[in-house]
Amino acid sequence: MNAAFLDTAGWIAAIKPDQAYHRESQAAYQNWISGGVPMVTTNLVMAEMQTMLMRRRGSVTALQFLDQVYADPNHEVVFVDRDIERAAIDRWLRKFAEHDISLTDAVSFEVMRTRRISNVLTLNVHFTTAGFTAIPA
Repeated sequence: MNAAFLDTAGWIAAIKPDQAYHRESQAAYQNWISGGVPMVTTNLVMAEMQTMLMRRRGSVTALQFLDQVYADPNHEVVFVDRDIERAAIDRWLRKFAEHDISLTDAVSFEVMRTRRISNVLTLNVHFTTAGFTAIPA
């Protein structure tokens, strides 16, 4: 596997034991870490993660999460610029307008497409709708 993408739903499931599919998500995430698989996400996903962790565990835990991800060379955060966002809108939101896909997800799809990443840690069915492989399946 060349790289894997981290989506908010799957990432939260991997780190929070009370979430659905926690064991499966955690196992996939840990396997990628131990296998040295590069993991890619976006600053939009990071913003969602920080918000969810802050609300559920407090701001200190959320800040520690951000620090850990940015310090880990196996995690790459892609910062979204206007070109990525416009491509996401034009290529994904317009194509799948009937599916109520968020801009964050559309940007994730575009980053995955341009980097040829097919596997994503997610519980979000929109990734499979867009043609990616959701893990856990």
